[in-house]
Amino acid sequence: MTIETIQQDFFARGEDGLPKYRRLAETLAHLIESGQLAPGDKLPTHRAMADTLGVTVGTITRAYAEAERRGLLEARVGAGTYVCPSHRPGWVFSYPTQTPDECNLGYNIPPYVDRSAPLAQAMQTLSQQAEQLNHLMLYQAPQGLSEHRDMICHWLNRHGIELDPTRMHFTSGAQHAIQLVLSVFCRSGDTLLTEHLVYPGFLGLARQMQLNVKAVEMDEQGLIPESLDAACRLYQPRMLYCTPTLQNPTTAIMSRERREAILAVCRRHQVLVIEDDVNGLLPVDAPPPLVNLDREQVIHFGSLSKCLAPGLRLGYIQVPGKYQDRLNTALHHHCLMISPLLSALACELIRQGDADRLLTTIRQDMGQRKLLLERYLQPYHIQHHAQSFHTWLTLPDHWRLSDFVSAAEARHVIVKSAELFTPPGSTIPQAVRLAVSAPHSHDKLEQGLAILAELLAQEPYPDFPL
Repeated sequence: MTIETIQQDFFARGEDGLPKYRRLAETLAHLIESGQLAPGDKLPTHRAMADTLGVTVGTITRAYAEAERRGLLEARVGAGTYVCPSHRPGWVFSYPTQTPDECNLGYNIPPYVDRSAPLAQAMQTLSQQAEQLNHLMLYQAPQGLSEHRDMICHWLNRHGIELDPTRMHFTSGAQHAIQLVLSVFCRSGDTLLTEHLVYPGFLGLARQMQLNVKAVEMDEQGLIPESLDAACRLYQPRMLYCTPTLQNPTTAIMSRERREAILAVCRRHQVLVIEDDVNGLLPVDAPPPLVNLDREQVIHFGSLSKCLAPGLRLGYIQVPGKYQDRLNTALHHHCLMISPLLSALACELIRQGDADRLLTTIRQDMGQRKLLLERYLQPYHIQHHAQSFHTWLTLPDHWRLSDFVSAAEARHVIVKSAELFTPPGSTIPQAVRLAVSAPHSHDKLEQGLAILAELLAQEPYPDFPL
């Protein structure tokens, strides 16, 4: 593909009434769809394209950004702008298989725990309260029943998460909470900041809503305040999305001092913080969540999926007081309400003491899995935490990322490539995420870790072109 082909298609569209940047974006979309621009093709520089089309560099910048929002292009730091690959690594969840020859380390799911007895007891208790059961089957306010919010907030407070039951709303898990926040507070074209590596579910929703995502540099504690300050001045973002506790995928945990520094930067630039605390209940000794430090600057959400059961699909969200009515209205428009039967079931698990017992069991199981992890992968660069479901593995220099992922899959071990966690325009590190919680048994996990250790120690066979 030559720049002349782009020029011909651009001018062939004539004066179609679209702004020039939109006309160029449509041109690129047509050329990609028709196959004249192929995945991996490098586009001309902004200056070269501007000179050829007789427009400003700013017009080219806007056109490339528009095409990037549509998922057509990707800007690579220091390398230029490229047509996106047609087949990217997939993130959409499918439950890890339990076939004898496969070890799936792909998804951050809780380790297998037999929940049947406490769930059966909770459901039996609810079934014996006829009046309450009938009440649960009626329409409720979008925020959820006050008695359920009181109980769950009290339980969260005991675990160091200080939420106000008069302001907290239930959601259908944390992913629904992210969708709610973005739909309420953002519009197409808005810029959001996030960590240099980030949860793919957030990236998917941002792309769907045509939001600009800009990455902020991280260190071993997560976001770097100075980098955040520079990004705020450069991009003037609407919001910051971050995971201060057991960051996904790096497992970083911000210290209290770092959290206060991040909040200070956001206050100075009047940037709201979206705090993803989905892993916040897992560590025994986590610093206080951001919402504890400034409830008027932070939109906080979490979920009971990691500590109780994903099948409950029960999350919670709290926004600054001035946005309470907006959230309530949005939740009503999304789904009218969250099933009160599910929040009642969660409350019964808390009342019975089973919520705490399940959380303790999960923590203990993860401690044992981490011992297996260290036995096999300690010689390599791994970032992990005793209660984290996942581990971040930086590959040795002799492995390319795509080669390692393919080699592991060929040996029936599924891992997640760093590409999935990298915002558009950011450098993709040579690393993979390992969800050590996912294998059904410790034996299956050990089998997968042994294969990975064997691969890491090998030199991949070079593929020399003829």
